[in-house]
Amino acid sequence: MKKVIGFDSWTGGASHFARLVPTFKARGFDLQLVHLGSWGNEPECPGECRMGELLVRDIAFYDDNSLEKILDVEQPVAVILLSTDTFAHRAVIRYCDQRHIPTLNLFHGLVGLTDRISESGAYVVSYRAHARYVLSRLGKLLKHTFPCYIKALLLTKAKAEEWVRFFLDVFHMAKGDHLFRLPAADAKTTKCAVYTQADFEYAIRSYNYGQEDVSVVGNPDFIQFGFNETHYGCWEKQAIGDNTIMYIETGFSSVGLYYPSEQEFVNHLINTSRLLADNGFRMLLKLKPSASNVELIKQKLMNSKIELVDNKNFLTELMSCSACIVESTTLAIIPAIMGMPLLLTQYGYLKSLSFGPVLTSYPRGYSLTNVSDLPAILEKNAQMTDTGKLTQWIDQNAGPLPAEKIPERVAAIVEEMTSDLR
Repeated sequence: MKKVIGFDSWTGGASHFARLVPTFKARGFDLQLVHLGSWGNEPECPGECRMGELLVRDIAFYDDNSLEKILDVEQPVAVILLSTDTFAHRAVIRYCDQRHIPTLNLFHGLVGLTDRISESGAYVVSYRAHARYVLSRLGKLLKHTFPCYIKALLLTKAKAEEWVRFFLDVFHMAKGDHLFRLPAADAKTTKCAVYTQADFEYAIRSYNYGQEDVSVVGNPDFIQFGFNETHYGCWEKQAIGDNTIMYIETGFSSVGLYYPSEQEFVNHLINTSRLLADNGFRMLLKLKPSASNVELIKQKLMNSKIELVDNKNFLTELMSCSACIVESTTLAIIPAIMGMPLLLTQYGYLKSLSFGPVLTSYPRGYSLTNVSDLPAILEKNAQMTDTGKLTQWIDQNAGPLPAEKIPERVAAIVEEMTSDLR
C-alpha cells in the first residue's frame, strides 16, 4: 500500500479524510491523518487513535515534534491539505516540494459564497475581540508556528521576497486584515480540488494554477446530510401557519470578527429571534459546530426561545422552514439548491457583510437589512413564477453528481499526481 497523508491543524476536519479511506484503500492507497492538535487547538489529544477506519496521529507521536520527522517516518507518496494559507501548512508544502512529494489542496468549503475579490468584501475586525483571539493563540504562535515556518524557510533556502512576505503576513495577522490577502507563493500545491465550478476560476486566479491543475469534485455536505437529487428544487411555499425560519451562522465571533464579544453575538441572535416572533415567526438556529466557542454560545442561549439544530436533524428541520437567514457559510448552498428563499444577513453588526457571486446571483436571494422586512420579502417571493432561472442556477451550483462519487474523484487526482511522479 502506498502511504498518503492528510495534514491538518487539528481533527476538526477529520470527516473530510475519513470519507476517502475505503476508496483510497481499494486503489492501493493507505490514507491517514496527521495533525497539530497538541500545539494548541487540541492540547489533550492522544498521540494516536482511530476515527472509524481513519488512522489519526498527532505530531507529538513523532520523536522530535517536527514536520520533517513526519515525512521521514511516513514516507508518503502524496500529501492532502484542507487549507494551505497558514504558516504550518505552507511549511509542509515547502518540505514536500523540496522532496518532490506531490500535494493536493482539497477545498473544505465554497469560497464563492463570500466576496473575497473586492476590498469592500473584507470582513470587519472587532479589534477588542480580535486582540483577545490573538492573545489566546500567542503562545502557540511563538512556541510552534513561527519557529516551524522560519525553520522551513531556512531549510528550503527561501528567497528574499519570501522572507519579506513572512514578515508582512505577521504584520497583517496582528492587524486582523490577513483574511483577504492573496495567498503566498508557497501556499500553492501541485493540484487543487474545489466543490463546484464557481470556485474553479477563483483557485486559478488566487493560487496561479493552470486550468489542468484544478478539478471540480463535488460538495461533500450533500453526503453528510443525506442531501440528494430528489431535494433539488423541492421547496414549496409552506402552508399558512408554518412560519419557521432557520438562521445559519458561520462562526465569526470565534475569530474576533464583527462582534466585540460572544455576548454581543448572542444578543444579535436573541434580538433576531424577538423580531421574528413579533412578526409571527419561530426561529431555529444552526451553529457552526467546529467553532471554538460553540459550547459557550449554547450555554448563553439556554434560557432563550431559540431552538438549536444539530447535524443530525438539520435537513429534517430545514424541510419545514419558510425561509433561511444565512451568513456567508458553505451550508447556505443546501437551502438554496432546495429553492428556498434566502435572506442574506446584512443588519446589525453584520450590516457590512458582503456575499460572493454564488449567493448574489441566486434568484430567490434577498438582502435582509431589517428583520421586520421579512414578511414583505416572503410575499414578494411568493409572486415569483419563473422557475427557469432557479433551475439554471441549481444546475450551475450543485456540483458534479452524484456526490457519493467524491472519494473516487479525489482518488483519481492522487493517482494522477503519483503517476506523474513515477
